[in-house]
Amino acid sequence: MKKSVMKKIALPVSILFVLVADVSPASASASASATMAVSITVASSLSFVIQSDASGLALTNSGTSAVTAAFGTMSAYGGTVPTGVTRTVNAPTNWKVSTPFDAVIQVANQTSSNYTLTAQLASSDATNTWQIGSTTITSASASTVTATGTYGNTAYTFNLTIPFSEAAGAISNTVNFVATAN
Repeated sequence: MKKSVMKKIALPVSILFVLVADVSPASASASASATMAVSITVASSLSFVIQSDASGLALTNSGTSAVTAAFGTMSAYGGTVPTGVTRTVNAPTNWKVSTPFDAVIQVANQTSSNYTLTAQLASSDATNTWQIGSTTITSASASTVTATGTYGNTAYTFNLTIPFSEAAGAISNTVNFVATAN
């Protein structure tokens, strides 16, 4: 009889131990929280780079906003004409060098269907005629090259007309372009 009483007591004690073990508090993990407030003011913008046209003179720094068109030594008659350059002689008055280039103008974060492109010489040149396409540019004021340019890659042609009366020597200037979203 003693054994059976022992079994009867042992079983409830075992069940009680399991129940006590299951309801004992679990160790709590530490936690923390944080927040990050975000604020940004989006500004509208234009991107403008000049790059070599596939059929034009290879521009130094092509694909940037500051390129150089180095034609080298040229003459109205004879000599070498660089690849991508056209020389046109209008004897006995003048001669012209021309090359296409690409203006890549993109717009972001504003409603604008097209742009106005202007050009102006950095310094005056009373002897030679500087043109972008058929638009003559001077240092006096900015000339409108296009009033409704299409965003993306647009080919333009640079022209420099040199009169036969121009003295032999270097000709240099800078054409400053400005694209404005319409």
